Amino acid sequence: MTEESNSLVVVPVWDWPVRVVHWVMVLLVAALITTGLIGNEALVWHMRFGGTLLALAVFRVIWGFVGSTNARFASFVRGPGAVVAYVRSLLRPPHEIHATHNPIGGWMVIALLLAMLFQATTGLFTNDDILNDGPLVKLISKDLSDSISSLHRRGWWVVASLASLHIVAVFAYLVLLRDNLIRPMVDGRKRLPPPTADPKAAVASSMRAIVLLAACGAAVWWMFNRL
Repeated sequence: MTEESNSLVVVPVWDWPVRVVHWVMVLLVAALITTGLIGNEALVWHMRFGGTLLALAVFRVIWGFVGSTNARFASFVRGPGAVVAYVRSLLRPPHEIHATHNPIGGWMVIALLLAMLFQATTGLFTNDDILNDGPLVKLISKDLSDSISSLHRRGWWVVASLASLHIVAVFAYLVLLRDNLIRPMVDGRKRLPPPTADPKAAVASSMRAIVLLAACGAAVWWMFNRL
């Protein structure tokens, strides 16, 4: 063990709502792509999975403002200057160490959330011209629904591409930089230099998270069943 590794400390970096929502989203995206490609009767489950993804995506956006310090967008979404500086550090090691997402990873999170929100929202207005309609189709014209359905069918490529790029990047960090980004998203803890290690930054209100999750789920359920 090197002197540098001896100086690292293990601290919490991700609160449980971020981790749970992250992994459920991973499963949902895989399920949505699969059921979307199968079509027919599988579209019933596709709609259910889409509604769940919408609720979780909305929760994650709100949690990005009211969650733990590390969960907030302000803690990891940086401007162009920070992105350029980080890229330079990758080209001229040692690379910058961040408690959570690095400046590039922060923008990847934003891109993924926006893509998932776009897909889940357009899915509310889609139709397959057979049996399956989104819960809000009746609020718009058939022509507009057809146009949105076309966008929705193309949009999954964006989500799949971003998710694939994210996975490749995670394994590249593991292999090339020996930076394990997977384990912190599982157990919430990471080895960091003392200057960047702040255990309080991962502290979140469980009650706030549960209430917010329930509210997001209830809103989507109401939209699917009452509108």
